[in-house]
Amino acid sequence: FYYGSHYSSMGIVLYYLLRLEPFTALHRNLQGGKFDHADRLFQSIESTYRNCLSNTSDVKELTPEFFYMPEFLENLNSYHFGVKQDGEPLGHVGLPPWAKGSPEEFIHINREALESEYVSSNLHHWIDLIFGYKQRGKPAVEAANIFYYLTYEGAVDLENMDDMLQKSAIEDQIANFGQTPIQIFRKKHPRRGPPIPIAHPLYFAPQSITVTSVVPSAISSSSSVLFIGLLDSNIVLMGEELILSVKLWLTTQLQSGGNFTFSGSLEPFFGIGSDVISPRKVATSLAENVEFGRQCLAAVQIHGDNYLILCGNWENSFQIISLSDGRIVQSIRQHKDVVSCVAVSSDGSVIATGSYDTTIMIWHAFRGRSNDKRSKNASNDLSTKDHVIIENPSHILCGHDDIITCLFVSKELDIVISGSKDGTCIFHTLREGTYVRSIRHPSGAGLSKLVASQHGRIVFYSDSDLSLHMYSINGKHIASSESNGRLNCMELSCCGEFMVCAGDHGQIVLRSMDSLGVVWRYDGSGKTITSLAVTPEECFLAGTKDGSLIVFSIENPLLRKGGIQRNKVKSSVG
Repeated sequence: FYYGSHYSSMGIVLYYLLRLEPFTALHRNLQGGKFDHADRLFQSIESTYRNCLSNTSDVKELTPEFFYMPEFLENLNSYHFGVKQDGEPLGHVGLPPWAKGSPEEFIHINREALESEYVSSNLHHWIDLIFGYKQRGKPAVEAANIFYYLTYEGAVDLENMDDMLQKSAIEDQIANFGQTPIQIFRKKHPRRGPPIPIAHPLYFAPQSITVTSVVPSAISSSSSVLFIGLLDSNIVLMGEELILSVKLWLTTQLQSGGNFTFSGSLEPFFGIGSDVISPRKVATSLAENVEFGRQCLAAVQIHGDNYLILCGNWENSFQIISLSDGRIVQSIRQHKDVVSCVAVSSDGSVIATGSYDTTIMIWHAFRGRSNDKRSKNASNDLSTKDHVIIENPSHILCGHDDIITCLFVSKELDIVISGSKDGTCIFHTLREGTYVRSIRHPSGAGLSKLVASQHGRIVFYSDSDLSLHMYSINGKHIASSESNGRLNCMELSCCGEFMVCAGDHGQIVLRSMDSLGVVWRYDGSGKTITSLAVTPEECFLAGTKDGSLIVFSIENPLLRKGGIQRNKVKSSVG
């Protein structure tokens, strides 16, 4: 809702946004096109907050930037905003003590407060004030929710006003000080219903997750599980030597804690039928010396059908494999060397591939053939009738000097992030394919793995120095940490707040995507973990070097009910 109120109160918005380009353009019609006096500029969270509590004429709203963009609180370009009457020059915005001097921490806690259960359960009171029955009349008076009359819709008819001077003055008043939103509700807004009684274990009780079952020989007794993909009721497994298996899986409350049940189970009571695809070798060949692993595979759902994207082929192509029968339905060869990695957008409509040729190509899912019988080129329909991905890339992105090793693509953030053995992490826009910025590994080591969250936090890892480094999407370094062993897999939780990683040390380590701090450690039964997946229930599926599949889920089903206090572990556990 704060996004809606942001645009409905332009005068309030300007107070904050006048410090941040390109929004400063909005302020050029105020104060003669210049910034206001230094003492009246937004300079401190504390002073602004206190003024709002004590001054009845000081009414402000928080713009969306307060919940996702820490950069707007910093004077990164050392712009001269002036000097206050007490001689103090204006620079960064003053933060409250609990932010510990960090704009990132301030934004993080502010966002957590906004998304908290307390705010959600009391949001109807705010709706009543802004859009509801307390906006006008006696209820507004009783709630001290009265503003200058010109800010209300319908207070003046500008279209039929003859006095141009008065009309101009009123328009300036409205433009400079904003308008009250349109009243939508005339009755009390109902309170939000009770929260869904499913706990978020990673957020509230990470200690409740434990090993609940082990599926031996999930692919074969001699093949490491290199990839785990989740597509609705299907779990896609890829092992060494290109052994593919697709199992059905479901969560059942019949077992303690709501464990996962898989097809092909030897238990007659809990079994749910045969596998969609029993373990079999994919009919293709990998290039020599290619480092085949998680980065070479992606599971994607396009138009209701499930596919596996496989790269690393000897013919410099990447292939689309149907997960209903294991058949290769499309092979695309556009790169000039081996395709080394692949990434897919969250909705499956955009695919990015990286190559030994140092380029990244952006592809789009095929939207289907035209049904127009008047089509002049019938051969086009015939050539694309089985296409899953359009075979011409929309962008070819350059900038690296070595093999592309890891990728991330997001339509929501309009970003493509690529990591390379040359130690650089390069950002391009997704829509236009334009270069944005580069980040380099602090010691120049080649990048091995990369994850990025919807909040704009990027973490990359290097096998060379076993280090993790976190940056903002705007290129600011946030944190670094040792991985304490070789990592074979790094995955994000569905909420994007946590990174789950594992490797040769046989543990699953849960880290915060705000600080890289270790939240919890999970024992992996002493097995080397080679692949990971985080389920929507915030549980883990881990593939091992010996071909097993380990299920980590909630040990105590009572923890799924309400009343759980959040347990944040600030330091390493175990």
